Amino acid sequence: MTLAFPFDPKGVIVNLRRSLVSAVLVAAVVSPAAVLSAAPAFAESASVTQTRSDSGSIAELEQAAGAAAKAHTAAVANEAEVTAEATAFLKDPQPYQGRLQEARAAAKQAAATRETTDKEAEEAARAYGTAKEEDLPKARERMLKAFEAANAATAADEKAKAAVTAAGKALDDAKVEAFRRISTAQEATKAAAATKAAADKALADARAAAAKPVEKPAEQPAAGTPASDTAATKASTATRATTASNRSTTSTSTATATQAATTGSATELADTGSNPATPYLALGSGLALGLGAAALYVSRRKPARSAS
Repeated sequence: MTLAFPFDPKGVIVNLRRSLVSAVLVAAVVSPAAVLSAAPAFAESASVTQTRSDSGSIAELEQAAGAAAKAHTAAVANEAEVTAEATAFLKDPQPYQGRLQEARAAAKQAAATRETTDKEAEEAARAYGTAKEEDLPKARERMLKAFEAANAATAADEKAKAAVTAAGKALDDAKVEAFRRISTAQEATKAAAATKAAADKALADARAAAAKPVEKPAEQPAAGTPASDTAATKASTATRATTASNRSTTSTSTATATQAATTGSATELADTGSNPATPYLALGSGLALGLGAAALYVSRRKPARSAS
């Protein structure tokens, strides 16, 4: 006994053909819409990102310029203050000048005392040398006291001279420090001014670059489109623009001519960031749509003929 299954190979092929035709139709409709909508979106996103980046850079440069200006103002004020204080000190270097004067006065007094004690020691020594036998103890005692006083006066005189030297050195060091402070303040002001000038220049350059329009490089026609075909297309478009019967074709040709005059090339799009090959993609999608429609028509005609 043989089992028979209701299997129709011709019907399966027809159904498969219809499925393929439907897929072609969907792809032909979806692909150009996706391409034409994605490119401007990407261009807009890139433009917004670049604008935000430029704004962020300018804001950072503005903050840097403001900080540099504040630092320069502080440096100028510090230089003025330091210069005034140092100048006043140099005119009247107190307390160093007073200490030097005191040390000099003490040294002068010590020198006078030393001179007196030295004379007394000399006289005491001569008296001891000429004294009689009975006067020798007193002369000897006088001479020893005179020598002791002379030695003390000599030590005091040396100490006073050292104090004068130390006070003079302290005064000189203080004056040198005053000049050094003035020089340091001036150098700090110069450095702050240089930093401020550099920050201002960077900010000005960034603002000028942001204000300057971005020039896009001219794109060459697609490799698959010869220059002769492009010229022929332009001539054909201009010819169709003159006919009264094709008003829709006239508007399309006018738009194409306007676009070519703006961008410098008939194969380029407007400044939206889209690829110049987009028209060719749209044309190919249109052809695919036409082929799909023809295939659907043929697939529907064949079952009808078979049935008849």
